[in-house]
Amino acid sequence: MDFEAECIAGLEQFAEAEVQRIPPTVAPPERSRSGGARTVSVGARFIVPFEGRGAVRFEYDGPWPALLRLRTVIAVHAVLAEGLPRPTFLLDDGAFRGIEAAVGHIRSLHPARAFRTFRLSAAGADSSVFQRFAARFGQATGLAPADDAGDLLLRFRRGADGRFELLARISPRPLAARAWRVCNRAGALNAAIASIMASLTRPGPADTYLNLACGSGTLLVERALLGPAGRLIGCDLDPDALDCAARNVEAAGLNGVELTDWDATALPLEDGSVDVLTVDLPFGQLVGSHTANAELYPALLAEAARVARPGARLVAISQQVRLLERSLRPEHWSTEAIFRPTLSTSGGPIKPGIYVLVRLAEQPT
Repeated sequence: MDFEAECIAGLEQFAEAEVQRIPPTVAPPERSRSGGARTVSVGARFIVPFEGRGAVRFEYDGPWPALLRLRTVIAVHAVLAEGLPRPTFLLDDGAFRGIEAAVGHIRSLHPARAFRTFRLSAAGADSSVFQRFAARFGQATGLAPADDAGDLLLRFRRGADGRFELLARISPRPLAARAWRVCNRAGALNAAIASIMASLTRPGPADTYLNLACGSGTLLVERALLGPAGRLIGCDLDPDALDCAARNVEAAGLNGVELTDWDATALPLEDGSVDVLTVDLPFGQLVGSHTANAELYPALLAEAARVARPGARLVAISQQVRLLERSLRPEHWSTEAIFRPTLSTSGGPIKPGIYVLVRLAEQPT
């Protein structure tokens, strides 16, 4: 079946790479033309990699629960119908039965009553054709229509070939809306981005990992979920943030995570004692201010350089990319990579920078 991974614009390559890492399964034996049986490995095959900003299209023959475990995507949508010349084809009995069967499979992946409502996202959704389809769909599935948010999201749109297609999200809420996030704070980092940033640190089982200004713990939790570490430390001066992070860490079922009230510009750590650092720097919008950040960024990055061992990696995200670049001392950090995703916010799209930095060895004087 065809699927589409909805992902963050500018970070499609990480979604593609994660889909490619889904282990193939062995299908039941098939009969070859010569009459002998052969087993077939099935998995993900890309139809059009990087198909548009914020989406990766692929074909997948394996078990659908594997798609629900993707961590770098916003959501996964199954293509229920495609190549439709006009919307009225949704009402065709054969097409409708296929849609109904696929939705039944999606619902079987989740606990009973996980889906109670549905929403049809389509241009002209109030037209008579879509109204008839929605009424028939609701009657067939027992799901109630919802105007703004729905457990089952159906998307009817024009495809790349100019014909129409119908997609359905395979989870009752986006995959990026993590179940462990029981406490949220203004400006909290998108969990899919946090997972990507954690992977960019090249995590190892012996790492001493430090999440500076950890806030509600998004980066910390996503790093912990990637695998073991020697130490996992999150620090923040705000006691409410630490309490929120503790609740999220507990909801994620994690043990051994250290949450401390350290000042990120004056850490009680020895020089060169940290292997990996991450930080979601305040953007000066929902959190912090541009004036405060002008002092914070240089001080935090200098302190990060002090505690980082030579070769340590620091992955940082900020909307104030010019300030971040001005605050980087060339004798401390080399820039390995920069990514510029586009994020949707209530105030409109923003384009922060994700910087992958490597600590340089101190030069002898």
